[in-house]
Amino acid sequence: CRPAAEPAAAGRIRVAVTVPPQACFVERIGGDRVDVEVMIPPGYSHVDYPLTPRRMAALSEARLYVKVGHPAFELEAEQIEPFLAGLRGVEVVDMSRGMELIEEGAGEDHGDSADGHGHAGGDPHVWVAPETVAVAAENIAAALIRIDPAHAEEYRANLRRFEAEISGLDREIRARLDRHRGQKFMVYHPTWGYFARQYGLEQVAIEAEGKEPSAARLIQLIDLARREDVRVVFVQSGFPRKSAQVIADAVGGRVLTADPQDRDWAGNLRRVAAELDRGLPHDARKTAPLRP
Repeated sequence: CRPAAEPAAAGRIRVAVTVPPQACFVERIGGDRVDVEVMIPPGYSHVDYPLTPRRMAALSEARLYVKVGHPAFELEAEQIEPFLAGLRGVEVVDMSRGMELIEEGAGEDHGDSADGHGHAGGDPHVWVAPETVAVAAENIAAALIRIDPAHAEEYRANLRRFEAEISGLDREIRARLDRHRGQKFMVYHPTWGYFARQYGLEQVAIEAEGKEPSAARLIQLIDLARREDVRVVFVQSGFPRKSAQVIADAVGGRVLTADPQDRDWAGNLRRVAAELDRGLPHDARKTAPLRP
């Protein structure tokens, strides 16, 4: 994937996307024929990010907009789609079309309590698992072929190469995590549902209805972490670390930052898999090599 700051070039197709990992997907398929503008910059959450006039202007100049497409992704429904409704000439593709979406509460554990969830309507972070990224890649390739049929074979060839990379990444992660199937890991904000589903894990959310956990809930989570031998707690960039640190300190674990919106989506998933393999309990320590 190209660096985020690379300037636009004349003659390229302007593509707008919502989150940084999508930019990588578009660039892997579009190659040098696309320029990508990301609506939500790195380090910001889609939950409360207000789109700037500059980004809205870039969106209006796009030939293609790739939306995440999950109904729980409020920013798209509340800000981007109403804006696009007043424009002509911007084709919209739903990246999640054909995916098995996670509905509200599915794939997410709340410890001994079911009193909270991170997203009304389900988990919109569809880009954090190889199997869903493969579906997204097909949708993106089909859209580029529709608007630029003269280069259809190039896009198809790029798609095949990208699909091979996705399959290779899946094999790497399975080599690390198959021994951990059925185990739990903790996250402050429940962003790893698709990753957990693909690899047979359960994520336990610390926050309750988007808020810091109560003292009683913290006690429940610490008890669960001890019972399940959880030693790693993931926190997304921009979210509070205090309660995660309390849990980690109580069980002798670590708090790690894992940003699901990292543009380097493949490297990010490798790092998460490696940390889970180190932090989750297992008998043998025969880990697969971590690619740099």
